[in-house]
Amino acid sequence: MNFGEAFSFVFKDPNWFKKIIIPILCGLIPVIGQFVLLGYMIRTAKNVIDGVELPLPTLDFGQDLGKGFNAFLINLVYALPIIVLGGIAGLSSNFLYDANEALTIVLYILMACFGLFAVLYGIIMMLIVPVATANYAAKGNLGAAFKFKELFAMLKRSFVAWLLVIVGSIIAGFIAPLGSIACGIGVLLTSAYGMLIYYHLMGQAYKVSNAPKVGETVLETL
Repeated sequence: MNFGEAFSFVFKDPNWFKKIIIPILCGLIPVIGQFVLLGYMIRTAKNVIDGVELPLPTLDFGQDLGKGFNAFLINLVYALPIIVLGGIAGLSSNFLYDANEALTIVLYILMACFGLFAVLYGIIMMLIVPVATANYAAKGNLGAAFKFKELFAMLKRSFVAWLLVIVGSIIAGFIAPLGSIACGIGVLLTSAYGMLIYYHLMGQAYKVSNAPKVGETVLETL
């Protein structure tokens, strides 16, 4: 993993501003624009996985829209357990006002269990969603994001690499609001830059997870 490369690769492309400003402006289109921008990030990760020297792609509206929508579906499916449990917890809280003491205790215990599960699942989701998204980016097949045995094998094989993806996403989260200093377009640029950092690291982690080990390389050579 080259952590610093994720922060500098954008500016190594002589046409970097021209390449990213169009997807950024597309991102201003309600709903559809966000799918396009997300799809652009998916293709950036794919280029990193493929070892393209200058990974920033040129906007392809139709392709980016489709890939972005699929990436949204991946996140939605993985988030469903928390969404469902959140709804159940919300409904349960409505009964607290009219419940007797025994039922109130039961409801509080259930809500505590829901909260604990949400925290644990959130941690798992934080780890597995980047792996699932990278697997989709690499293979272009939506089903690849839900091959759990394959995903957990990659996570186990290169756990530190995927942790670095999470660290990068946290740093990117701090970078994104900095554009507010420049107002308007500044926020858009720094937000997109933060996403590019995250997806570049995602592509790198995928390559590390799928790189043959020394013993495997020797066997292949023989």
